Amino acid sequence: MATNEASQNQAPNLPEWIRLLPLGKVELADHREPFTVDEKSLKSIVAAFRSRGIDLVIDYEHQSLNGERAPAAGWIKDLEARGDGLWARVDWTEQAKTYLAQREYRYFSPVLRLDPETRRPMALMHVGLTNVPAINHLPPLVARWSGEAQAAAKCEALELALGTPRMAMASAKEKSKMVEKLKSLLGLTSETAEGEVCGKALEAFRELGVILDLPDDATVAQLRGAVEAHKAGAARLANAEAEVQALKACLAEETTVRFVEEALKAGKVSPAQRGWALEYCRRDPEGFRTYTERAPKLVPTGEELHLKKEPFDGEHGLAAEELAVCRSLNISAAAYLQAKGQVSGDRY
Repeated sequence: MATNEASQNQAPNLPEWIRLLPLGKVELADHREPFTVDEKSLKSIVAAFRSRGIDLVIDYEHQSLNGERAPAAGWIKDLEARGDGLWARVDWTEQAKTYLAQREYRYFSPVLRLDPETRRPMALMHVGLTNVPAINHLPPLVARWSGEAQAAAKCEALELALGTPRMAMASAKEKSKMVEKLKSLLGLTSETAEGEVCGKALEAFRELGVILDLPDDATVAQLRGAVEAHKAGAARLANAEAEVQALKACLAEETTVRFVEEALKAGKVSPAQRGWALEYCRRDPEGFRTYTERAPKLVPTGEELHLKKEPFDGEHGLAAEELAVCRSLNISAAAYLQAKGQVSGDRY
């Protein structure tokens, strides 16, 4: 009897891995806007942790934020992005194990750096043991390691005795899902043997490496880098093509204006037709050039004429401009002089 009581009172072993963040929308209890955890944010958190190269502290009540003495309750040795969220491998201190075993601390609270626009976590700063967590529906740490953990252990022991281990069954089910997903991605039929899937995946992997001009033993990181380089090159090419198109448009407009100005000077287009000529030339440059080559002169002033003053005509006493008026009106110089005299006589 005493042995059974000692066994019941013995503190359970704390698990090495705990889930810090669930995947999906995370509701908060302090009226702050919820944030969302997705695969991209999980990868960002893990990458930020590994780039720092140090263990993250788990303190008590976020004392690390106050700049005061902040003893560690444990240290986060590693982070993993899994299908259900962010998991941490924790090395607990003896004091923290005592607190947790005695249920003096039951919850944890992560400190995150969020993207201000998307409100997605980008990095984990540290974690604090607390009894007042901000995250809603957070399972208590102690519940996982007390009665529930013991019940789960008994259930697993029973399943093992019956030859139907729950974890093995779950693992086989997940593996089957992954194999079917690979078949779909590789374009294989569902009847394809499982042993062929890995070979086909490796073949596709190598083909992609050849397309990207990488060696046969290229890693996933090298493939990712080559793809990013191609994406960057494609973006630069698109920008260059846009600049070329803009230059072509500018050159075409300059050519259009030059053709129309030449047509105006040649008298093939009147000033009143300038807008029509520009539109015609933009739409069909070759057609406009053919038109200007074959069209007769519309006005004699198409060439820029500069009339010069000439000496008075000895016979009629008219200047060159006055003679031009006579010719344009088809009247004689005498009639012009007569009319000129009448107009001059009427002025006051």
